[in-house]
Amino acid sequence: FISKTYNVNFINMATRIMLGLPTHPATIQPIDMDCVAAKVPVFSFSRLKNSDPRLGVEMQSTGEVACFGQNQYEAFLKAMLSAGFKLPTKNILISVGPSQQKTEILQYAKMLVDMGFQLYATKTTREFFMTQGGIGNVILAYKPGVHREPNVLNMLKQGKLDLVINVPDSMDSQALSEGFKMRRAAVDSGTPVLVEIKTAILVIMSLHRKWIRESAGKPFWSFKSWQEYIEPRETVNPLAALPSVA
Repeated sequence: FISKTYNVNFINMATRIMLGLPTHPATIQPIDMDCVAAKVPVFSFSRLKNSDPRLGVEMQSTGEVACFGQNQYEAFLKAMLSAGFKLPTKNILISVGPSQQKTEILQYAKMLVDMGFQLYATKTTREFFMTQGGIGNVILAYKPGVHREPNVLNMLKQGKLDLVINVPDSMDSQALSEGFKMRRAAVDSGTPVLVEIKTAILVIMSLHRKWIRESAGKPFWSFKSWQEYIEPRETVNPLAALPSVA
């Protein structure tokens, strides 16, 4: 990935160094690059029955995808899509446990509202959004253990949610917890689920950048080969090379 990003064959350099052969140092200037590269992991929680799709110190990814873009938002969103993420179109559920993470995601929840998404939230998250952020149009979604509607499990089974943002606290690690049931139901229904606060924030920022550009009639996506991203060529006017005629 690093070799592709900087267009430097580090494997060849390392091999020459280990063999004691002459090696020329590579000059790398990240600030001069005209593109950004992002790499995201690919998980297979859908194949692991009853596994909790939350991240820990153990290696759980089964692959990774790297993509290039004009900026971090495009590159990251491309990589997420390539890893199986689906862009939300209407309804998003947010359920955040720790108070600090509730505060972190508050301004980004407002971005989702500005983009026209309908927010659903569990009880304490909804109360926090309404009292601390003044976000009024947040629909209460009941946790799996509460037999009332709209219930998170039923909404997921019926395909009524496009994205689940569930940031668990340190105690939410038991297979019988409400958080586990929500995360597992999202995986089983094929609904994208984000469990890490920084990933969720970057996804929202990327969606917001996409929305701003497209609302202004500007393209968000760029489609180029790897060579075009790494070795940008100056636009040449073919008429400029012709001799002038007196």
